[in-house]
Amino acid sequence: MKKKYCAIFMILCASALMAQTTQKLDIPVQSLYSNQVKIKNIYFNKRVDVSGKGEVLEVEAIFENLTDNPVDVYVNVIATYEKEEKAKSSFEMPIPEKERIRNFVPYPDDVANYEYTDSKGKKIFQAYPKNTKSGINPLTNKLYLLPVRDNLVVRSYHVSPYRKDFVFFNYVTLLVFDKDGNPIMREVYELKGKRK
Repeated sequence: MKKKYCAIFMILCASALMAQTTQKLDIPVQSLYSNQVKIKNIYFNKRVDVSGKGEVLEVEAIFENLTDNPVDVYVNVIATYEKEEKAKSSFEMPIPEKERIRNFVPYPDDVANYEYTDSKGKKIFQAYPKNTKSGINPLTNKLYLLPVRDNLVVRSYHVSPYRKDFVFFNYVTLLVFDKDGNPIMREVYELKGKRK
């Protein structure tokens, strides 16, 4: 009887220790739509960095207020290059999590805010911030204000640095949080073809 209790105790301790090393993410599955804010238009522009460090993706999002009151929001924009699994058969090895995202540039520029640890203790990037109140307006250092019957234009710039195996971004994720830091919108855009 003591052996059974010892075994159960050891299993519970091991599971408690494992639970402490991983971080639980409550990331919306793919898209999250809002009845307060909508994206009226979004534009993607590709250009060469004037300092010669790489190529720049300019994202311009125009938000529209759907309510009768002004809305304060946090806005985060993440540009990534993600390898896609093109499995032709079930015998191919999946892409390791470490190699899945090759280029990760958030706006505001705080990469540590998107760094998580997986179940094995390795650092991975997720397109969801730890601090959801980090997406402030850099001009005012306050939340973005979305007025009634007006639009809000948010521009972000993401540099893809030149290197031997240069890749440009293929996904852009827009995250909008309310003034309390709760998610109200998540949109993922796939960039295909050449950008001019």
